[in-house]
Amino acid sequence: MKKTSWFVILCFSLCVIIPLPVQGADPIRIAAIFAMSGEAKLGNLYYYQGIRLAVEEINETGGLSGRQLEVIELDNKSTAVGSKMAAMKAVRLDVAAVIGAAWSSHSLSMAPVLQQAGIPMISPASTNPKVTLAGDHIFRVCFIDPFQGRVMAQFALRDLAAKRAVILTNSSSDYSMGLSDYFRDAFTQDGGSILWEGKYLGKAIDFTDMLSKTKALNPDVIFSPGHPRDSSLLMRQAAKNGIQTVFLGGDGWGAAMLKFGGKAVEGHHFSTHWHKDAPFPLSKKVLASYHHHKFDKGSVSDVPFHIPLTYDAVMVLADAVTRAQSLDRKKIRDALAVTKGFQGATGTITFDENGDPLNKDAVILKFDKGKVVFVKTIKP
Repeated sequence: MKKTSWFVILCFSLCVIIPLPVQGADPIRIAAIFAMSGEAKLGNLYYYQGIRLAVEEINETGGLSGRQLEVIELDNKSTAVGSKMAAMKAVRLDVAAVIGAAWSSHSLSMAPVLQQAGIPMISPASTNPKVTLAGDHIFRVCFIDPFQGRVMAQFALRDLAAKRAVILTNSSSDYSMGLSDYFRDAFTQDGGSILWEGKYLGKAIDFTDMLSKTKALNPDVIFSPGHPRDSSLLMRQAAKNGIQTVFLGGDGWGAAMLKFGGKAVEGHHFSTHWHKDAPFPLSKKVLASYHHHKFDKGSVSDVPFHIPLTYDAVMVLADAVTRAQSLDRKKIRDALAVTKGFQGATGTITFDENGDPLNKDAVILKFDKGKVVFVKTIKP
């Protein structure tokens, strides 16, 4: 990336505006709502990077109908309240569309605001099925938790030959609670047995009692769909407690687990949306672009799924604007709703009646020798 391609202007206490070169007509303004501060800041950084990759590519190839894209980055401060405030800010700024948020609890707060304002919203990674039920202007490019829960139940039963499971849930997270429900339902429906379900608060630091009970039950697998900090801490304490049972998680995990958990996360599996070795044809294009920009000091093999998902969200929006031949938000929404067979970096995107993508594969990954390695894809 050229040093002058991106620069940051502090806007009030909530937003950052990234101006892009304008040729002729005024730029098309869209908002990106993720976390620049708070608990979600570390992972949410990558969503901004994915947007920048896509927007720069669009602008370098002439923009949309000769107009450049301008991204207004808004900080949701890692809270539901902050997400709602950021959405209200986007409404006041009269943007054409919003990309975001990542966490389901954040998107659930944003969606009603944007739906009422008639502004299309595309979430890259909010998997709670309630998100798009907020209205017909709300879309996502990721699969949803009912499918993700079934995938991990299927993987546990068929690939790991597990029959008995314990579920440990972060009760502070709507995402974690919902995914635990879907795993339980699918696991028991297909013949598995849930021995016990434990719950903990997101900021918990001592899991002694919970892990002692889990160890005594000796399950075949432990399903714990939390986030990197809490799940890694849980695994570290489990390892110290002599628990060798395989942990399973969802897309709330990621490479950050290696930083927080070290060797304690080795051998554990999780489901997610993308990996560089997954068989998605456009992956190589995003990998090459990410490598060219060198957003961080990591190697190209460390590219997190956040980046291609957000890249796809922007490209799906650009495709809809092009087909709508208009910046009228209702027409953009209508074009989004009939998106079919869009080839993205994370797979093919066809929206159903709720604005969810149909038949996207899930990717199963494993922590192995200090890396996140590809295991397989599972189709709906």
